[in-house]
Amino acid sequence: MKFIILKNNLKRFLKEKSYLLISFLLIFVTIAATSFVVTMKSQKVKIGVTKNAIELLEMSNNNISVKEVERDEDYYVNLIIGKYDAYVNKEDEKYKVTTVRNSTLGKKLSQYLNKGKSLTAPTSSGHNHYKIIVTVMAMSSMILSLILYRFYFDDRNGLDKRIYLSGVSNFSYVLQQVMFNFLILSITNLLSSLILFPLFDLDISWNIVLYILLIEVFSANFGMVLSTLTKKNQGALLIGTMVSVLTMLLSGALFSVKKGSIQDKIHYIFPQYYISNLGKNIDGNSTNLTQSITVIVGYTLLFFLIANYMQKQKVDE
Repeated sequence: MKFIILKNNLKRFLKEKSYLLISFLLIFVTIAATSFVVTMKSQKVKIGVTKNAIELLEMSNNNISVKEVERDEDYYVNLIIGKYDAYVNKEDEKYKVTTVRNSTLGKKLSQYLNKGKSLTAPTSSGHNHYKIIVTVMAMSSMILSLILYRFYFDDRNGLDKRIYLSGVSNFSYVLQQVMFNFLILSITNLLSSLILFPLFDLDISWNIVLYILLIEVFSANFGMVLSTLTKKNQGALLIGTMVSVLTMLLSGALFSVKKGSIQDKIHYIFPQYYISNLGKNIDGNSTNLTQSITVIVGYTLLFFLIANYMQKQKVDE
């Protein structure tokens, strides 16, 4: 196989310092911001208790800050501006929680105070650090892959046909475009992770390295298929950004899916759901890893085959 395209793309990429810097900074800043957020210590829940629930002042819990208050007419204002996260008073021997933050907080506080249930999930298996990092990493890689296919669009001005005349097959041409993209994505993501993870006390394992490589193969092929389906790089970037963000949200990779909703019925078809399972596996939470890897590989092959077909159609025109 003649690696003409791969070598040429690498030379062009290394010559354009600003292009190289933007690519690295996009991934570096994204991973840094995500790592900071997921490892940030949660603030204590600030609770105001009325006189009839004054015994709660004796409560010992590292996640809760309790203060006696008078529940006056302006108590709702204090909830809205964040002075308190919740008010607790006692009615009919039961604690009543009032909050404007979210229903989950009110429900958990009520269960904790009235039934003694845990206020937070166990930290050993309850966190989703890597699930969130891997999901956001995939989204940023999918977007960056579209930026990196700028050289592919430059070739479409007539250079690609001359490349074919030199003896490079259509399959080889598409494969080398994907290889270039994969190479840049892998280096930027792995290097950023190796630098940043230790700074945020996040472990680096062979699993995360292998999962990153799998994500970058997927992202490179995602960018390739969209590039072959659009006329200009700006169009591919615009459509690809919307698709990557929208499918990430619909997949439920970052936010819980409401049972019985339309999203609950369709979120399994989006690859980000299975990508998030890779991070979920590193977090120590149960997941069908074999199924997730199979689906991601399946999507990757499908994208490549479509891109190969579409590129052949363009050359034949």
